[in-house]
Amino acid sequence: MNNRLQQFLDLENLRPAQFADIMGIQRSSVTHILSGRNKPGFDFIQKFLLKFPSVNPDWFLLGRGKPLREQNTSAPAPRTIEASPELFASPLEVELSGNPDSGNDVQMPEENGIGAPSRDVRRITLFYSDGTFQEFYPPK
Repeated sequence: MNNRLQQFLDLENLRPAQFADIMGIQRSSVTHILSGRNKPGFDFIQKFLLKFPSVNPDWFLLGRGKPLREQNTSAPAPRTIEASPELFASPLEVELSGNPDSGNDVQMPEENGIGAPSRDVRRITLFYSDGTFQEFYPPK
C-alpha cells in the first residue's frame, strides 16, 4: 500500500509534508508509511478516502483497477438538501399547515383507530453511494 500512496502523491503532485498537512496528521506518520516502516491503520485509510473521494478504494486497498474513479459526465451533479420546517413536523402540523405539495392524506393514530403512541423524529441519516453520510437532527 505504501507504493500506491506514493503513486497517488506523484499523481497529485503532492509532497509528503503537504499531504500530511491536508490529512491533519503528523508528517512523520506519512514518512513511516511511505518507507514501509509502518502500515496505514484503519483511521488513516478512512480519513484518506474521505479527504480524497476521487481515489478508487479498490485500487488503494487491493491494487485493482485505476487510481482514480471514473468520472461519469452524464450523471447529474449532487443535490444540496436543505432542511425545511416540515421535515420534523408531526403529521398533524403538516396537515394543518395547508402544504399543497404534500398530496397525502395523513391521519393521526387516534383517527385511524390504531391508538399507537405518538413518535418523535430523533435523527434522519442519508447514506450516499460514495460511502459518505449526512445526519439531520430536529430543532430543539
